[in-house]
Amino acid sequence: MRDIRDCKQGDWVVIGQKDGEAGSVAKFEDRRDFCAHYDEGKIKNESASQYQTGWSAGNYQFWNRIGLADGRAPRPQSFYAQQVSTEKIIKNKTPLNPAAYDVGWKAGNADYWFGIGDQDGSAAKNADTEKERAQSSGDITFNADAYRQGWSRGNEAYWTRLGFEDAHNGVSDKQFIDHQKRAQQTKLFVRENAYRQAWDQEIVEYWKRVGWADATSGWDVYMRRIDAKKRDLKFSEAEYQAMWEKRLQQYWTDAGHDDGFGQPNRFEERNANARNDKLFVLARSRDDYMQAWYAENARYCSPQNAFEFGRRSAYFALNVCGQNVQGRAQHGYVSGERYESVMRERARVERDLSSTIDRRNDTDDKLRRLEKEIKRDQDNKDRPRNDETARIDKKREQDRAELSRYIRDLNRKIDDLEMWRHRHIEQLEQIMRSL
Repeated sequence: MRDIRDCKQGDWVVIGQKDGEAGSVAKFEDRRDFCAHYDEGKIKNESASQYQTGWSAGNYQFWNRIGLADGRAPRPQSFYAQQVSTEKIIKNKTPLNPAAYDVGWKAGNADYWFGIGDQDGSAAKNADTEKERAQSSGDITFNADAYRQGWSRGNEAYWTRLGFEDAHNGVSDKQFIDHQKRAQQTKLFVRENAYRQAWDQEIVEYWKRVGWADATSGWDVYMRRIDAKKRDLKFSEAEYQAMWEKRLQQYWTDAGHDDGFGQPNRFEERNANARNDKLFVLARSRDDYMQAWYAENARYCSPQNAFEFGRRSAYFALNVCGQNVQGRAQHGYVSGERYESVMRERARVERDLSSTIDRRNDTDDKLRRLEKEIKRDQDNKDRPRNDETARIDKKREQDRAELSRYIRDLNRKIDDLEMWRHRHIEQLEQIMRSL
């Protein structure tokens, strides 16, 4: 389908490039004959040259891609000789392109040594490691420029990581001096800017985390200001205070939510115990608590919520509801109890109805079989007429009468049960409408 679509688009550069990238030989004649079946008008005089241009580019990419992969592997540049002898190359008779392979291999080899340098730099290895890498490279050509570029990036990442970790753990940036001394002892290149930039960014996040935890642990900005000074640590006071207040806002809001659902308003109690609980009360804490408490209290005291409590026969704290909503909440609870009672009765009725219908159907089957036997014997002119057959006929008539009477009784019971089921449905709907 893709080949047909290419034919209809008539882009012979693309058609040739796809063949080249697939490792195929140039086969314009085959492609032209194939495309002639679908859109001969897209075949022009210049199609052959366009195809060849695309194929050359595709063949270049094919070998360049192989060289790039071998360079990154890493494999020696001489591995090209093995690549040209692979089963796929031989089977497809792929035209060789050593120049394209070499370009790809050199790029892949540079990527490899860049990665090694980055790895060494990140591991705090000094620049002398380059000599060791070069000496141990074996038949893998050593690319000094790529290695140095990678090492430089890795070295910067190392100092960035040190700055981040110190700030993340609340360690003063004076720790840089110790890092610098150790680096000089091992002849490691020092990047003070990378360290300090990372430390300055992360120390703000450190104080945000501390502010969040302090708000419910008995610490405040004044205490932390002294603590930071003792630790010779830059104090991000504004960020600390903002997060500290945000945590308290969330705490008092959450407390209002928790208390509002079934408990009385406990702000004054919580406020009185705040010091013992290592908590702080802001000017807005009362409003945060009250707003959340009233919202949850309204939800708790709603008829719909009381209804669900009533259905479960769970304890409902009616006393926490305001006088103006207690009546509706109580009605909701009673309605829930009644609803569940009706539901249980309805389920019982439906079970009885199902079993009664099954018995009626079974009895119907018995009656039909019996009537077939009676009719069969009545139609049998060769059937003897004697006391025995008369006794059998009498017994069958008695059974038919009893079965018919039993079916009538069952049908009456079914009608009664269906009436009760309908009545229960109406009761349930009425209960829900009353909420």
